[in-house]
Amino acid sequence: MIKAFWFALKVGLLVALAVWIVDRNGTMQFGWVDQDGHDYLVKMELGFFLLCILGLVLVSIFVYQTMKTFIDLPKSYRRYSEVRAKQRGYEALTKGLTAVAAGDAKAAKKQADLAAGLLPEDGGLPLLLEAQAARLEGREDDAVKSFVALLEHKDAGFLGVRGLLQSALDNGDDEGALVLAERALELHPKQPWILKINYDLLIRMRKWYRAEKVLSRLEKQKAIEAERALSDRVALLLAQAEDDVAEGYVSDATQEVKRVLKLSPGFAPATILLANIQKEQNNIKAAYKTVKKAWKSGTNGALVTYWMEIMPEDEAGDKLKRLRWMEKLLKYNSHSPSGLRVAAELATEAGLWGEAREYFKAAEEEGISSALYKSWAQLEEKSGGGETAVKHWLSKAADAPATKSWICQETGRRYTHWAPVAEPHGSFNTIEWTRPKAELDPVIMIEKKYKMNEAVLEAPESPKDTAA
Repeated sequence: MIKAFWFALKVGLLVALAVWIVDRNGTMQFGWVDQDGHDYLVKMELGFFLLCILGLVLVSIFVYQTMKTFIDLPKSYRRYSEVRAKQRGYEALTKGLTAVAAGDAKAAKKQADLAAGLLPEDGGLPLLLEAQAARLEGREDDAVKSFVALLEHKDAGFLGVRGLLQSALDNGDDEGALVLAERALELHPKQPWILKINYDLLIRMRKWYRAEKVLSRLEKQKAIEAERALSDRVALLLAQAEDDVAEGYVSDATQEVKRVLKLSPGFAPATILLANIQKEQNNIKAAYKTVKKAWKSGTNGALVTYWMEIMPEDEAGDKLKRLRWMEKLLKYNSHSPSGLRVAAELATEAGLWGEAREYFKAAEEEGISSALYKSWAQLEEKSGGGETAVKHWLSKAADAPATKSWICQETGRRYTHWAPVAEPHGSFNTIEWTRPKAELDPVIMIEKKYKMNEAVLEAPESPKDTAA
């Protein structure tokens, strides 16, 4: 519609110009004298003269354009051939990448060769297609060469980095993968998936300090939940502190543990590590104070075990003194099922049946467990409560939930102590102080994971649980 209007406008202007010229009044004349002395004089209307001039200009333009077209014909043909070759090249790229997605190695190789021949100056996508086709055929060395060539391409260099990164990850080359992941991060510093790859690699290589820096960037990009970020930061700082202690950097380790306790007051692994550092420095009173302070914040059962381990050696052999030692801790927080249960067990050992029963009742009010009722059954057996009473508590123990312990939330494996990495499978920050759950049974976990893979779903991450 617009083109038709524009054409009509030009024709109208040309006609209007011709009419204007014809309507001009006046006479135009010019003359000359030849060699023989003859005079010549030409007269014509001004409008007709101007019309002839206009016609001459139009004919000249037409002749010029016609000659230019013939002269430029070879160049135009070459340009057309180049455009056609590019079209065919991009068609080959599309078909080749489709073949890669479909897993058709033969078709991918054919289209990759065709694209490389038709697009010799475009070293980006054709090289990527060559690399993907080579990888599909199992020619990993050729794929790596193509990805390396892509690195030199200004616009497609990142594709080379990504391809080499994937190759390094597939081959288990963590060091090489980290170098490439950091280069990818330089090219695209705000891409969450690149940050996550860097983060995972740094954790896998036990580079805790650098991983914590990347974690901060993940938080800024909102690529990780705040609760998970806090839990991971605690684990990273504590892992770094453990390494520093092993290497003799006790001062640095102390600062890192104190930072952990500010982020997560009462976190048992940090409390125990700080207390051990203080013990090694012959400051046993400070170690006691550290445990008591943590016990006020949270009654993690691991602290009960540690509290009994650091009991003065000259009192450890006395059953009554062991009970009184446990009671010192309970003064700071008496709402711990595990603490009250241990106090009841110690009272049972000391033969204080009445105190033991009071502690068992208090523990039951705070939270039941199979260990609680089993210990209660032992009390009845030792105190002569009778077989009926023993069976009663054992029956309740069979139905009660298990006692809390350090358990990996991915596999359900039980651990004697907390660690930043759950071995042997190597998951990071998955060991939590909790009760074992039926859904964490290894067989059920495998079946669950299989079903989720079928549905192409991703399991959500569990938040850190530091409660008793």
